[in-house]
Amino acid sequence: MTDPFQPPFASREERIAHNESWSRSLNERRAEWVSGRAELTGFRCECWQDDCAERIPLSPQDWKLARAEPNRFAVAPHHVADDVEAVVKKHSRFWLVEKLGEAGEVAEKLADSD
Repeated sequence: MTDPFQPPFASREERIAHNESWSRSLNERRAEWVSGRAELTGFRCECWQDDCAERIPLSPQDWKLARAEPNRFAVAPHHVADDVEAVVKKHSRFWLVEKLGEAGEVAEKLADSD
């Protein structure tokens, strides 16, 4: 049975890109809301797992780094889908990952549509 709340995805890579882009959109709203309020703010992990509830503390500079490229996401340490993304940078509080292949292409398209 298909989930009526999930759109059909052509591939696992497409689903992963959609999951992470959804988390990113929530975090973008949070970043606007907390702008100028705190040095570190808890953001939703932008990993591939649709049921992830991890929060990661990001500074305004961390947030800017994560948003510098449309196929990059801030995730909790070790929340990496090795087959579709690569760790670009490891910080003590979060890791920065970059989507590869089809997942990267979908992430870029979704970022362009925002």
